[in-house]
Amino acid sequence: MIANDEHWTAVADLFAAAALDGSWPVALEGLADACGAERGELIGVGADRAVPFNWMTRMDPSGLDEFVGMGGGDPARNPRVRMGLRAPLLASWHDVRCATEDELRRNFDYADYCRRWDIPYGSQSTLMRDDGMLIGLAVLRGERRGVPQAEDRRAFESLVGQVRAAVRTQITLEGQGPALLAGALESAGVAAFVCDGAGRARAHTPAAEGALRRGLLRLRGGRLDAARDEDGRALEAAVLRAARGTAPRPLLQTLVLRAPGDPAAFEVVDVAALPLRPHGLGFEPRALVIVRGARRDDQLPELLRQVFGLSPAEADIAVRLARGESREAVAARRGVSLETVRSQVKALFAKLDIGREGELAARLDRLR
Repeated sequence: MIANDEHWTAVADLFAAAALDGSWPVALEGLADACGAERGELIGVGADRAVPFNWMTRMDPSGLDEFVGMGGGDPARNPRVRMGLRAPLLASWHDVRCATEDELRRNFDYADYCRRWDIPYGSQSTLMRDDGMLIGLAVLRGERRGVPQAEDRRAFESLVGQVRAAVRTQITLEGQGPALLAGALESAGVAAFVCDGAGRARAHTPAAEGALRRGLLRLRGGRLDAARDEDGRALEAAVLRAARGTAPRPLLQTLVLRAPGDPAAFEVVDVAALPLRPHGLGFEPRALVIVRGARRDDQLPELLRQVFGLSPAEADIAVRLARGESREAVAARRGVSLETVRSQVKALFAKLDIGREGELAARLDRLR
């Protein structure tokens, strides 16, 4: 419980510090202690029922993993999330018990989870509910401590506004990151989009406008999309894999976006995962989508196979010819006859829709 005004101020100060230095576990423990509870929790639930973050103090990590695995962000399964979606912002509600026989019948998975992890009682409040995310605050209690008493409820209710202010401060600070990063990339002439933890494109460089004008890469509802539906789905999945903090998190994914009905028109994009900030709320830069980012020659053969349907041999020959190697040198390096190389060159020229070697370098430059 809160002992006096100085104690209340000390707890409030913990959250002011957390917004700046990420010390949320310390602040949440202080809140739990001030409210006579064992555990403090700050949770984010996305519009797709995903749980981008769930910080619960004094909780075994396996319990947090189980929560995500059981679909704990789904309001149909979790009555606390369901209540958080409809309760007024900053209003507090206090569980009588979340593991009763009645709850076990209605929401077995979650009620059983609360029983096994000893969090049947609690005080909760919805801090924010916008931008596709709900952010909720809770202090959770076990059977030994039981229902929160009046003074514990008042302590929680008096601190909710302070926690919300800290959350909003951190969101503001995180929200400045995409523009700052885009500004740094602008000076390098990179065509890039900066995405947050939910995969939303928060900023992009002037050079990226050119890619949007070409039409194969699009912005729709604040998210990147592509001209072809299958490419759009692949791009969205790649961005989410990079942006979300869950493993496995690939550091770099390369995709080819094609024009419907025109195999010669395409964009190559790299989706790069950015370093995760400890206890980030997901509004900071999490992923970069860089247009025509495959600048390394060792990727060119694979890209040629993806884009133009070249065989491995044809792709290797195309790269060598573009470097200026003669057909005779290519034949010698590959250990085949000159006639074989000539036949393969004819086939790859047809696939690339070119008529001479001078056009080959220009075609490959589109992939760099």
